[in-house]
Amino acid sequence: MVLTAASSKILSRRSRSRREGFCGFSSRGFTLIELMVVIGIIVMAAALMAPSVAEYMKNRQIDGVRGQLVNIFNIARLQAVSKRRDISVVFFREGPRIFDELSQDFTDDDVWSPQTSVLGQEDGSIWYVLGFARGATSFDERFDDAGSGESGYKPKGLHIPPFESWRRRYVSAKEAGTRGNKRRGRSRSTEVVPRYQIKGLYKLTFRRDGSLEFGAGGADVPTTTYNDDAEGAPSNSDLVVLQVDGSSAVYIDLRPTGQVRSKLGVLADPPLTRGELGPVRAATRGSKKSSRKR
Repeated sequence: MVLTAASSKILSRRSRSRREGFCGFSSRGFTLIELMVVIGIIVMAAALMAPSVAEYMKNRQIDGVRGQLVNIFNIARLQAVSKRRDISVVFFREGPRIFDELSQDFTDDDVWSPQTSVLGQEDGSIWYVLGFARGATSFDERFDDAGSGESGYKPKGLHIPPFESWRRRYVSAKEAGTRGNKRRGRSRSTEVVPRYQIKGLYKLTFRRDGSLEFGAGGADVPTTTYNDDAEGAPSNSDLVVLQVDGSSAVYIDLRPTGQVRSKLGVLADPPLTRGELGPVRAATRGSKKSSRKR
């Protein structure tokens, strides 16, 4: 009898635990209030992290532009030394291009990619400023309607146009100037050879010894200005990359010896509109003529 009573208690306890497993799950799960509290905490954490994530992505994007620009300068200098000829870096809205002064053609097809450059996008938020050219900016809204090369805007003096707009205007002018030549009773038309004339564009040139000279309209910004970042960022440099509502800017120092240095600086007042010169505006007045001695 004692054994039977003990076994019945065990069986009744097991059956009760089974019923609780199927019907009493709410006592071991999450209540609706607990779930709402957890979701609320997640939403608050995401809201707090969102600005940091957005700023991190902006810094990565502008840092990628820095790598792109520095790579172009280094390739141009290497070509100048290896080929023993003058190699220029010509500036377009989408970024600089490498130009062989002897063949009068661009030699950067393997690295030139305007389709993927954030600098040339019409709705992009990144642009660059040529400190050595007294604040010439790669963004000029007058060129926005010149994509086909048929707009009425005709730039005067040195400028930084979108490459495709400049190329179409230039090639059209070359084709319009070709005419048939008569020789021995036969007519022969002159073929248009892609030997570009880059007059009117901002450029700098690497000499065969690796040294650097700024082109017409260029004036070297002293390295001391690049090094002076007491307020978090230099007041100017030879080339500055800015971003709409971006707290960081890229500063590139181009030394007459051919060396290229770059860094990120923190801006006290981020530019709010595309094309704004920001901290570069006042500093460009102090630019000095290019000199190979530093």
